[in-house]
Amino acid sequence: MLFRTRLLLFTAVLAGALLLGVAVRTPSLAGASSASPADGASPARSSALLHADPELAAAVARGGAFGGAFSRIVAGDIFGSSAEAVRDVQQKTRIVEVAPRTWLIRMPIVNVALFETDAGLLLVDTGMPAAGPAVLQAIRSLSDKPLHTVIYTHGHVDHAYGAQALLDAGEQPEIIAHENLPRRFDRYLRLRGSLARYMGQPPESLPRERADMVWPTRTFKDRLELQIGGEMFVLQHHRGETDDQLYVWAPARRALASADFYQGFLPNAGNGKRVQRYPEEWAVALREMAQLGALHLLPAHGASISDDAGLIRRNFLLLSEALQSIVDQTLAGLNRGLRRDQIYRSVTLPEHLAREPTLREQYVSVQDISKMVIRRYTGWWDDIPSRWSPAPLEAQARELARLAGGAERLAARARMLITEDIRLASHLVDWAWYAEPDNPEVQAAVLLVYRARALRPDSNTMELVAYIKQMQRARERQLEAQRD
Repeated sequence: MLFRTRLLLFTAVLAGALLLGVAVRTPSLAGASSASPADGASPARSSALLHADPELAAAVARGGAFGGAFSRIVAGDIFGSSAEAVRDVQQKTRIVEVAPRTWLIRMPIVNVALFETDAGLLLVDTGMPAAGPAVLQAIRSLSDKPLHTVIYTHGHVDHAYGAQALLDAGEQPEIIAHENLPRRFDRYLRLRGSLARYMGQPPESLPRERADMVWPTRTFKDRLELQIGGEMFVLQHHRGETDDQLYVWAPARRALASADFYQGFLPNAGNGKRVQRYPEEWAVALREMAQLGALHLLPAHGASISDDAGLIRRNFLLLSEALQSIVDQTLAGLNRGLRRDQIYRSVTLPEHLAREPTLREQYVSVQDISKMVIRRYTGWWDDIPSRWSPAPLEAQARELARLAGGAERLAARARMLITEDIRLASHLVDWAWYAEPDNPEVQAAVLLVYRARALRPDSNTMELVAYIKQMQRARERQLEAQRD
């Protein structure tokens, strides 16, 4: 049961934290505060709630570990690097020889790619903090050559955080990234508290100052060709999941480290808690990669593909077509003057794409990606007049509750709609909650409605995080009442 609990906690934290990281020297946590998050959902009491509900744990676990093994120890603090976490990641690390002198190091959550050259080793990404020692151990089990170059494919938590362990071991690589990555690091420092909240992390775990980060020693703008040991490695930038993302192409080996451009499921191209993603440029990058003729694919998440250029090309083109279709349908709706909700609700994948397993809705949905496109091309207004300068949400909720005959009436109706219309049930229970969050009947309804919604097979990972967070708030209020 403890494993299930930590699995759920980790997946929820990861869904909020993944793809938002920076390379970190983990700050000391001595004397750190254990205060609850600002929204009042205590992690300890959330743990008790989840511990008692293995079905809910299984629902969240559907999102998996992003194609890798799962480390329950890392769940305690995805930004940390405790000795226990390091040992667990080391034990779960596997090395796959994709081609001669070309390896995919597979760890919990994420992979890194390693290329051995006559001049030394080239490492693509470094994992999260606890992964750094595992990466070093894996490297030294394969080669005694010095670490010549490290490439950050982008600045997210699972890609750049393990770098400090390499430097501490005496390695002196050049660290290369796109020119937008330092600005990303600066933004994370400025928004430390906000990031902690949206990632579900204790604020003290996030980097406090520039010295807490491992910065690149070299940056480039669009394309960089490296000559290492008489061999060319091409770094090509395209905006996609981030504005600093790049892939690494080794033409002599026909090997491609694809970063997060390809993940084996519908990727994180539309995330309601994150800054802008770029589905259209993402599609361009995929079409470009499809033309390279890669024989070996080393993705940052999921299994490698070896000796099958046709399958690699096909998977890239399928995902490119899917993203482009979502973009085109969304822009068509904007040009027709539809409301935002009418646009994203109308967007679907063509039938031949909808049945493809590599395009399954696991982490985000087609509609989520459409919403991201809308946000890029329009302002913040959602086309509903009253929402330009709205009354406070709580005031709206109290008035609706009064008209309905009380918040308990809204909550009761929400319960009735659980099996009939779970989305409408969610609206009603939200109104009841914001009207009377201390009402026991409302709290109970929140737990029932959002549990039912989380258990639905069509709820993706990012949705589940939001639903469980609301359940945690309701449970916290129940416990406060019991203490009183």
